[in-house]
Order: sequence, then C-alpha cells, then structure tokens
Amino acid sequence: MKTFENLQDIWNAQSISNHKKNTAELIVMAEEHSKKIQLNHIGTLVIIGITTLILITYFIWIGSYSFSFFTLGLALMISSMLIRILIEGVSIRKFESLNTSLPLVDYCKKATAFYEWRKKIHYVVTPIIYMVYLLGFSLLIPTFKTEFSTPFFIYLVVSGYGFLIGFAFFLRKKLKNEMEILAFLKNIQ
Repeated sequence: MKTFENLQDIWNAQSISNHKKNTAELIVMAEEHSKKIQLNHIGTLVIIGITTLILITYFIWIGSYSFSFFTLGLALMISSMLIRILIEGVSIRKFESLNTSLPLVDYCKKATAFYEWRKKIHYVVTPIIYMVYLLGFSLLIPTFKTEFSTPFFIYLVVSGYGFLIGFAFFLRKKLKNEMEILAFLKNIQ
C-alpha cells in the first residue's frame, strides 16, 4: 500500500499544465509561422535579385558583348539566377494561395502538395542551377587571373568559391527545415 501512496503523492504533486492552447491561439501561431515562411521566401528572392542585378550591372559595365568564355560565364551565372528568381516567385504565389481557413486535413493536403513540389525543386532543379552557376563562375577565373593582381585574384577566387560553399550550407539548412515541415504534415494526415 505504501507504493500506491507514493504514486498518489507524485501524481498530486505534479503541476497543472498551463500549456493548453485554444483554437484562436493555434490559428495565430500558424499565421505567424506562415508569415515567417513567406518572409524567408522573400528574403531568398531579394538576395538572389541583388546578386543578379550586380552580375547584370557588371556585364553592362565591362561592355564586352563579343563571345568569350568570360561572357559565357557571366551569361550562365545570370541565367541561372533569373531561373531561380522565377522559381522563388512561383513558390511565393503557391504558398500565398494556401487557404488557412480550410479544415485541417484539407489544408494539410494542400500544404503537403506544396512542400512535395518544393522537394522536387530542391532535389532536381536547385542542383542543376547551382552547377550552372558554378560552371559560369569557373569560366570567369582565367580572365580574372590575367586582368587582376595576384592578391585581388586570390580574394576573388576565395570569396567566390567561399560564397558558393556557404550558400550550399544555407540551402542544406533550408532544405532540412522544409523536409521537417513536410514530414510533420504527412504525420497529421
């Protein structure tokens, strides 16, 4: 009987949870999370847009419109960024079209479809875009070597490839986050 009393004392000693959320609080939390995801998409779009504007400005500034590996490299970098901007724009529109007022199961199905689409983008299109950008940057290297001083050339190579490596880790983190959301949505269904 002593064991039962010990269990009863432990049961009675536990605090009553104040973590119960009502429906309105859950809706507010979901809307805040949705805004965070939208801002993430917009942030990605802004970063890619600024990079693209810099590349286009540089292309116009150098004024080299004849074919060379350098112009081909710039064209590959710019086109890969423009494609990524288009994809992020479509992602923003698709995400905004998710109707949060749908019943939970219906919303989860639509959100799952969105994240399945994003998964295809991340696993198929993004690596291709990334490789095209990397190829484009690599085509710039011989011209950088002949046109710039050795210290500046080293800076360009280290910062360029360093950016690409850093961006790969950023993409990996973003992909992991979206796949966690997808797994969560599949568990709800």
